[in-house]
Amino acid sequence: MTANITDDLCKICDGRIECAPTAILLISLIHTLYGHIGKEPDYFRNNKEELTKRSKSEEELYKKRKYRPFGYFDNINREDREEDEEEKNYELIDVDYDFIIIGGGTAGCVVASRLSENRKWKILLVEAGPEEPKIALIPGLTSEFQGSALDWQYTMRPKKGFCQNQVDKGCEVVQGRVLGGTSSINDMAYVRGNPADYDEWALNGNEGWAFSQILPYFKYSEGNYDKDIYKNKIYHSTQGPLDVGRYPYVDDNVDVLLSAFNELGYNYTDINGRNQLGFMRIQTMSYFGERVSAFTAFLEPIKKLRSNLEIVSEALVTNIIIEETRDIIKALGIDYIKNGTKFRARAFKEVILCAGAINSPKLLMQSGIGPRDYLEYLEIKTYNDLPVGANFHDHLSVCLPVIKLTKTATTFKFPEKLKDITTYYTKGTGPLSANFQVMAFFETSISDILGTPDIEIRFKGHNSNMYYDKIDMCVSLLTPKSRGQVMLNATDPIFGNPLIYPNFLKDPSDEKKLLEGIHEVVKLFDTEVFKTADFEFDPRSILNNECKNYEKVSNEFWSCIIRYFSRPLHNYVGTCKMGPMKDPESVVDSNLRVYGTLNLRVVDASIMPKITRGSTAAPVIMIAEKASDLIKTTWY
Repeated sequence: MTANITDDLCKICDGRIECAPTAILLISLIHTLYGHIGKEPDYFRNNKEELTKRSKSEEELYKKRKYRPFGYFDNINREDREEDEEEKNYELIDVDYDFIIIGGGTAGCVVASRLSENRKWKILLVEAGPEEPKIALIPGLTSEFQGSALDWQYTMRPKKGFCQNQVDKGCEVVQGRVLGGTSSINDMAYVRGNPADYDEWALNGNEGWAFSQILPYFKYSEGNYDKDIYKNKIYHSTQGPLDVGRYPYVDDNVDVLLSAFNELGYNYTDINGRNQLGFMRIQTMSYFGERVSAFTAFLEPIKKLRSNLEIVSEALVTNIIIEETRDIIKALGIDYIKNGTKFRARAFKEVILCAGAINSPKLLMQSGIGPRDYLEYLEIKTYNDLPVGANFHDHLSVCLPVIKLTKTATTFKFPEKLKDITTYYTKGTGPLSANFQVMAFFETSISDILGTPDIEIRFKGHNSNMYYDKIDMCVSLLTPKSRGQVMLNATDPIFGNPLIYPNFLKDPSDEKKLLEGIHEVVKLFDTEVFKTADFEFDPRSILNNECKNYEKVSNEFWSCIIRYFSRPLHNYVGTCKMGPMKDPESVVDSNLRVYGTLNLRVVDASIMPKITRGSTAAPVIMIAEKASDLIKTTWY
């Protein structure tokens, strides 16, 4: 079990004096029942230096065009021909594939499942992380997986204008490195976004992406088992593989928060229905207290049944092989490293990139598709000059632990916590079966589109989803105008972490909307519901900084708080933007094909031209469903 899991499980004990013995019992029990998170993937074994050197030498060979990328796939007996030295660096793969999918995350699992329905197609899915461990299915432990071996553990470049309480290391970045991707470690919220999001995509030249055209793909995936929701058959379905419903466990604080929003005049709504404005106890990608990721929904049920689907986990893709013949640029396959050995695989039909909004642009750029000036500066042969890595954006969130609880605190002594574990194991209920549950959507006075939200408000237990006496009040910007960039690390473009420059709050309207959202949510403390429940505003935990010098009710004070406590909500999008050819920022067309390159598509959150209003897991699954149909239509 990783160190952070141990530390955070220790927090659910009753203090450091009894923490040591009781933590051992709790951890041992959870370990026994659910397994544990393994070590970091070891792609290189004891061979990293040699593999890295070879990669650099091979790049030189690419630039000099001294070898044929797929010479050993020709119908030539290896013993009858002379091999170049670099060919000996690869493990020979005897099986070629129709499709190669890079990334077994939220989108990759869906695409692999849907394409493998055609038993005549041979498909390879390559994922950098391990298979999803059983412990990841526990909703109450969700926050503990972030920063673990199931996460890429990237950070953003430090800036003083945001994430200031983490200025030394920069904002944290959460991206799943596991079969299931971020859907295996996220908060599990099922939020489609607003219909206006997709209509705007279509109005900007992305034919086929209007809400009426993509709604069937949402429904195709959805297996909604919440009778209060699925009765609306216009927007919902019960037939899809992705279970959607509400958690079986609801603590008293959830009802207090829902009642307080009702007192403020908000409407209880289905946020995935006709009207997103309002509040609800959220729908989640779960099934009666257990996470349902893209892996558990789409891949796990079929992976042993379909011999035409090969899954390679804990394998790091280092290159998309590009062939340039006259004026034609074509994706032929991939290079990847597993267990200290290099492999090369060929795709006769397509290479499909599903590595997410950070790793998809990274892989394109290190393969020679991206901004020419920067790639040539890094001495990477450039096949296609495209604005890869630009248009990076996310929902910026300000999360403040200011709601102090007395009557409804959920802190318990060790015997009750031990009982909760056994209750969850036997019945699937109790605090372990849930995390945050209350979500509201608010429209600011400077909303971009009338009747659509700019601000999302959510609440979660401070430092724990299970046992807490303080609630974090989180205000998130749904419609950011600021744009950042993902770039290759000049020191080590292939194996180094990418450089992420988010440029949060660069556009002044972003801060104005967040300020308005904070002023709105603070009104909750004036409600009779909050007063009756003894929910108190306690700002002490957010004043250990220069903000304490401002008048506590002023915009200047809250602007300071935003700078200190702002952080990404981990819904990264936009870095391989979908758009018409006339759009200078676009990387892929409306069929998700990379401009100027044959047989190469991108299918993940990076293609979103503009972020949707809400968590992006459900939209990414929709994108993968639609892409699978587009691919099938192309090759049938």
